[in-house]
Parts: sequence; structure tokens; C-alpha cells
Amino acid sequence: MVFFSHCVAQNKVVNSAEYALMSNTIENLVIAKEEIDKAKLNPKTADAPKMWLIRATVYSRIAAAKNNELLKGLTANAGLEACQAMNKFYASPMSKKQEEIETAIGESGNAFAAGYNESSGLFSTKNYDLLCVYYLELLNLYGHLDTSMTNNLTNNKITQNSIIETYAQAASLHSDKQIKISILQGLVDKGMLVPAVIEGLSRSYLTVGDTMNAEKCIRKALLSTNNDGTIFQLLVNLYVILEKEFMLFSDVNNQILIEPDNSRLYYTRAFLYESQKKYTEALADYRKSVELDEFNYDANFNLGLGLMKYESRNLYDKRSGATGAKRKLIDEELKMLFQDAKKYLERALDNTDYPIVDQINICKALKSACLEIGDTESVSKYTQLIKGMEEESN
Repeated sequence: MVFFSHCVAQNKVVNSAEYALMSNTIENLVIAKEEIDKAKLNPKTADAPKMWLIRATVYSRIAAAKNNELLKGLTANAGLEACQAMNKFYASPMSKKQEEIETAIGESGNAFAAGYNESSGLFSTKNYDLLCVYYLELLNLYGHLDTSMTNNLTNNKITQNSIIETYAQAASLHSDKQIKISILQGLVDKGMLVPAVIEGLSRSYLTVGDTMNAEKCIRKALLSTNNDGTIFQLLVNLYVILEKEFMLFSDVNNQILIEPDNSRLYYTRAFLYESQKKYTEALADYRKSVELDEFNYDANFNLGLGLMKYESRNLYDKRSGATGAKRKLIDEELKMLFQDAKKYLERALDNTDYPIVDQINICKALKSACLEIGDTESVSKYTQLIKGMEEESN
């Protein structure tokens, strides 16, 4: 009887918090917080599903009313508390009443919104360690949201994948390298194979000098995703970082068989050929890349430069021993070549996302091409552009 009475007394604390919420006033919200904090600390109610549900409700409302003067000093991480409480509710092995389950549906949405909004303010503080705690809870809670809530979030460009990607980005900046790897590896182990996670995990392994696992995690993801092109690009990036591009030919050739219309793959193989000084093959692949995607700015850039650096060399060699009509014919070929190079470089210059250094280099190449074809008006134009960009960069 004494034990039973004690349990009832402790459950009354939870009920008291629930009752205080009903009045919907800030004063009673403070009382609800005090009561539910007591219930959380008491072993008799600490694991009760109802306690977690009421706690989530209390802290969601505190987060929503954070600007109220009466709550000053009580709102720190309230959204996180709400998310954690909801996840504890669902994780509790104790039996739950049907009414609690139904109430939890709505409260899950409230807790998620409170936690998500609160986390957004942390990015400016660069507290990535704490952001990882938030995004773990948000990701776990997302699976318990009802369809109307997930549809509403999707309309605001918040999806499970976007949450995973942000979590991965925060994890990649975690202050503890081993925790960083643990978080990202945990996401991979759960089948969350979005590129941001795989890239973050691979780079995290690199930071501790583990090149074998850096490559292994990408190759496993490639296998699991049936050679997803975006993940394959991560493998390319890794080999570039390791300065082992020459080892990629077989992988790139196999990927081209899978994705024969992927412009980026031909660009990658062209880059590999160029690094091996196989310029004819490189130019052919740069052309193929541009044919497949005229807005592949990198391919346009490299093709334009490649024509001026490599293709023109052959024609100049031929011209050195030529005379008369033959020399005139080669001069025409050279003019056409520089006109082609100009066309590709102009398209590359359309990419305003290039760093100013690259934009200056493109303009310098364009100026050289224009000099070769006698386009004095364009020479003047690019001279002015170069001058303006150099002044801006200084």
C-alpha cells in the first residue's frame, strides 16, 4: 500500500503538469515546467511514456513562447528538449494508452518544428557539435511525423534527405574526429547513402590518415547504389586529392559503359588523358563532353584551351615547312581553330560562379585567340575586362 501510494503521488506530478497546460497561460506553463522537471528526475516516473509526452508538450510551448519575459532564462534548448522527449516517448518499452499515441502524432510535429527552428539559429554560432545533437533528434523524430506534416515540410524544402545532408555537413565539422566518423558511419550503416554523407565520411577518414577506408566507403556506396554517377564523382575527387588519377581509367571506362550519355564522365576521362599527355584523346573526350552538355563549362574551358595549346602546335609545325597555297591552307585551318577555341571559351566565361582568377585566365585566352584571328574589337574588349577584374581582385 505504501509503494502504491508513492507511485500514485509521483504520477500526480505528471498529471499536475498536464493540468497546468490546460489553462494556456504563461504562468501555468512555468508551473507545468517545474512539475514535469520533478517527474523526470524521479525514478518512479522517469521512464513513463506519459511523462515524456507531457514533457515534449511543455517544452514545445516554451520554445514557441521564448520571447515572453516571464520565461526569461528558461527557454535555452527548449526545442531540443521537446524533440528528445518525443523520441523517448516512442522508444519507451512501456505500454502506451491509445489516447497518448493519438496525442503524440500532433505533438511530434510541434516538437519537430520547435527543434528545427531552434537549430537554425545555431549555424551562425558555428557550434557544430551541438548541431549534431539537434539533427540526430530531428532525424529520429522525422520518421514519426504524419503525412500532413511531412508534406508541409516538403513544401518548405525540408525533407528527410535534406535533414540527412545537413546532419552530415555538421558532423563533418565536428571537433572530435572519431565522433565525426562514428556519426557518418552510423548514417551509412543505416542505408543513408546520400552523397553528402559518403563525401563527409570519406574526407573524415582522410583526416586521420585512413586512405583505405576513405576509398572503401565510396566503393561500397557505389555498389549499393548501382554505380550512382554523383557518388562516382566522389571517387574521382578522392583520387585527385591522393594524386592517383592515373589509376582511375578502368573505373571511368566502366562508368561510361553504364552512363554513356554522361557529359561529366567524358570530361573526367579527358582530364585523365591530358594528365597523361595524351592530348588527341583528351580533346576528343572534351568535345564529346560538350556535345552531350553544351553548358558543361569546365569542358568548354578545357577544350578551348586545349585547342590553342595542343592542336595549334601541330598546325604550326606543318606550317613551318609549307609554302605557297599549302601554307595559305594551313593558315585558314589555324584561323578556324582559334575561332572554335574562342567559341568554347566564350561559353565557359558565361559561368559567373568561376573564381575571378579563372575568369581572368579565360579572358586572357580569349584575348590571345582574338589576336590570332585579327578580331581587334574583341581584343580591346577582353583587355578592358582583364584590367577591371585584376583591379577588383586587388
